[in-house]
Amino acid sequence: MTLTICCDALGTCFTLQDIVKAVEERYGEGLAKKAWGCKGFVMDWFHSAQRDYTYLSLISPPPPPIASILKTSLPLSLSAALSIPPPKVSELEGITSLLSSLPAAPTLKEAFSYLANKEAKLAIITNGAKSTTEEYASKAGIIDYISSVVSCDDVGYAKPHKEVYEAANSLCERLEEGGKGQRWFVAAHLWDLAAAKKAGFKTGLVVSDLPPELVDNDKQDEGLSAWYETYGGRPDIVGKSLLEVAQEIIERH
Repeated sequence: MTLTICCDALGTCFTLQDIVKAVEERYGEGLAKKAWGCKGFVMDWFHSAQRDYTYLSLISPPPPPIASILKTSLPLSLSAALSIPPPKVSELEGITSLLSSLPAAPTLKEAFSYLANKEAKLAIITNGAKSTTEEYASKAGIIDYISSVVSCDDVGYAKPHKEVYEAANSLCERLEEGGKGQRWFVAAHLWDLAAAKKAGFKTGLVVSDLPPELVDNDKQDEGLSAWYETYGGRPDIVGKSLLEVAQEIIERH
């Protein structure tokens, strides 16, 4: 049975840590005075851009590239957070240029190497641009493990539109080459997995920001149980890292 694993890119396989550092260097003191943490600010800006990317996909597909939304919204996000006039887009290139070279998430290469050695077929399904995502993968040393990258830019709709997961299923079908297969979707976002589950995928959630002991005992935590329930139930696998989720997938295959 062919094992095919589709992974989200932004926030799952690749992180914003370099952007957080760049914001800290330039605006950290000012953000702190306004009771903002730099990571919290960056994640708020990023998630707002993801939201608008999806909304624009609803209003008039295809949406503009998410990178353009991120770049044009950063000045306004900084203005709102710092109570300053919006910086010029050109003044923020030291930050926004880092969007083209996001670093790998912890254990990414180990996870993909492990899965490839177990003969799993690997794909990335992303709201980002295909070429940029391939550059991320090349920089992270995983490009040779990946069978394909599916970009929402090419599908014409943003996640979590069903068309994106239909495209992922079509890719899995091609990779299975007519045989029977088991299909997984791995992400660090429950909303992404809720849509993937509805499309028939088994799901794996990477939770790297919460205390490890909480993730290890997530079934006993009322808060996490309520969180899962809001998004259609607990994913099939919940792990602290990509490698941990990958190992559990192989155990269940």
